Amino acid sequence: MTMKAILLDRDDTLNEDPGYLNDPQKVVLKPGALQGLQKLKQAGYEFFVMTNQSGVARGLISEQQLVSVNERISLLLSHGGLKIRKFYVCPHGEPITCECRKPRPGLFLQFFREFKANPDACYAIGDKLRDIEAAESSGVKGILLANRETVQSTMAPKNLVHTARDLQDAADYILATERG
Repeated sequence: MTMKAILLDRDDTLNEDPGYLNDPQKVVLKPGALQGLQKLKQAGYEFFVMTNQSGVARGLISEQQLVSVNERISLLLSHGGLKIRKFYVCPHGEPITCECRKPRPGLFLQFFREFKANPDACYAIGDKLRDIEAAESSGVKGILLANRETVQSTMAPKNLVHTARDLQDAADYILATERG
């Protein structure tokens, strides 16, 4: 059976982003995140996080703080019966000199190498166009969470299939599309 996967951005997609989140006690899930992911779990989707964390390169977040924040997100989601299978993290900063910093596709390519998933059974969800663009070369459909960037943008990636209010709205779109 083909794995169905949701490839999520972290900050301002799963959790609120206070800027360079380095304290696990400050982790707050976004409204609708738990409910949306629960709907997708019931439909057989598995969850992975693809996140840029330039605060590590800037010295604003230690490796241990990054791990602790990710563990806190996992714990909060587990209270709703959810599990993040794996966090893929780019700890590098600007200028982009690596292949893993979104909008480059390295995190997505690593996921596909490890899990041999079918891109047609995956969605990338994020709050920035770079989150969607990073998934484009892998053939993954993208859902952008509405924000100031979506209003100002005129150049959407070709794989952008929907703009959603939140993860609950994104889940409703995915499930409606599945029912076809």
